[in-house]
Amino acid sequence: MARFSHCFAIATLVAVAMLLLSSCGAAARPAHSGVQGMAMLAGGPAPGSPRPEPGVAIAVHEGDLHGTIVARTTAGPSGAFKVDLSPGAYTLIEVSGAAVSQTVSVEPGKYVTVTLTIDAP
Repeated sequence: MARFSHCFAIATLVAVAMLLLSSCGAAARPAHSGVQGMAMLAGGPAPGSPRPEPGVAIAVHEGDLHGTIVARTTAGPSGAFKVDLSPGAYTLIEVSGAAVSQTVSVEPGKYVTVTLTIDAP
């Protein structure tokens, strides 16, 4: 009988611990937020409207350009990019520095949409 009580107590403790751990994980998961947009090339050999520029490397700084780089991404084949970020202020810049930087404010549960325009060499 004592063995049964001991096993029952352990099983109850394990069940309670699993329940607490599973609810902690769900509560700690942040809402999706960040920055998304297009890398566009302006000018170049064929002047006119900016066109999507695939493969552009983008750095995301916390705060301004002097802040820590918190993320890096590369624009896809269509020039599109997306970075998941916690709410806060960030500055995006194309890594070579040919684009004008964009400072954005990310809000909980939202993606800010930006266009990084790169000047053709």
